[in-house]
Amino acid sequence: MKKLLLFAAFLFCIASQAHSQDPDSLRTDLNQARHGRYVIRPAQIGFVPPLSTNGIDNARYSNRFSLNILGGYAAALDGVEFSGLFSLEKDYVKGAQFSGILNATRHEVDGAQFAGILNVAGGPLYGTQFGGIANVVGKSVKGAQFAGIANISGGQLTGVQAGGIANVTKENVKGAQIAGIANIAESVEGLQIAGIANVAKRVKGTQIGLINVAETVDGAQIGLLSLSKNGYHRFEVWTGDALHANIGFKMGGNRKFYNIFAIGAAWPKGDNVRWNSVRWGYGYGIGTNHFIGKRNQISIEAMSYQIQEEGNHWDELNLLNQARVSFIFPLHNRLALTVTPTFNVQVTQMQTNEGIGTQWVKWDVYDRTFSRRWSDEQTRVRMWPGLNVGIQF
Repeated sequence: MKKLLLFAAFLFCIASQAHSQDPDSLRTDLNQARHGRYVIRPAQIGFVPPLSTNGIDNARYSNRFSLNILGGYAAALDGVEFSGLFSLEKDYVKGAQFSGILNATRHEVDGAQFAGILNVAGGPLYGTQFGGIANVVGKSVKGAQFAGIANISGGQLTGVQAGGIANVTKENVKGAQIAGIANIAESVEGLQIAGIANVAKRVKGTQIGLINVAETVDGAQIGLLSLSKNGYHRFEVWTGDALHANIGFKMGGNRKFYNIFAIGAAWPKGDNVRWNSVRWGYGYGIGTNHFIGKRNQISIEAMSYQIQEEGNHWDELNLLNQARVSFIFPLHNRLALTVTPTFNVQVTQMQTNEGIGTQWVKWDVYDRTFSRRWSDEQTRVRMWPGLNVGIQF
């Protein structure tokens, strides 16, 4: 077992140092180079190397069919191999390997590898890898990798990587990376979907994740936080009817889709104003921006604020939701005037002296309180049109 682990580590080192070339031309060169390289045996049966029908000469043969109780070792595979624990090929695999723990080959795989724990290929992969824990390929992948934890490609990927935790491609991805936590690639032409983070230098397609990171995006970053060095970045200050003073930051891979982070406040009216009666809130939203004409722009946005007022608790439902259409008129360089009609929806369960919620404006088009059956909990929904005016830079 110690030798097996050392062999796997050796192959991983090969994988991390390998350089890729065009997959189709490389595949043609490899097929020509291995033609007649080894004596092909129609079948071999073994217990563990060298206890097999190929004996101590197993490193000289390629097998059409190989059946191993514990493990097998051969020069190559030109067919199918089944092993209880591991299957090792000194050179290449052309066909399919099925092992309980490990499949490993020093060079290319043209076919499929199925392992309970780990698949390792020092050269390119043309086909599919299914690993219970991980798949590692030293050069390019043209096909698919599916692993319970991680997939690693030392070259470019043309196809799909699907990992329970992470996918890593050293060069370019043309296809899709799907991971439970993170995807990493040099560049992406296609799709990255991750439960936590997607990272790439250049993206031509879409990143979908909690956090998306890229230098340049030709497509969309969809998530809670999208970071792009060459993306869309705007600060804006504005005044509105519900929150009188606001500041926000808009950021995304480009103007097609961006995130909005904002904070706003309103000073209550009256002579006996207390600090805990100041209405303020923090908000998050999404938006898209487009040109209308040569200079003017229009942004369509959706925002939601959690409002703090009258000393209410943070976990108490007290929301201001807004649908906004912002007309942007450039003034000088990136300085612009924004005029933004809004449609506001207040949703609150806060108990006050007035009843449920406080009245933020004196006009509305809808005002209704809902009571949950078999409960004292009440929710008030109030709607009204509004207007924001601000400066963007």
